[in-house]
Amino acid sequence: MNFWDIIIIAGIVVIVVFSVIKIVKNRKKGKTSCGCDCSRCSGGCTRGR
Repeated sequence: MNFWDIIIIAGIVVIVVFSVIKIVKNRKKGKTSCGCDCSRCSGGCTRGR
């Protein structure tokens, strides 16, 4: 591995970590991953039923 490979991998890891943090925070706030209202969802969402 060279220097640029390490930089690219580190960047991808940072993006994934921040994405997971955002998903966890949204779930704690009661938001869904799709941004819709689960009570009106017919796509398999079980939270609001």
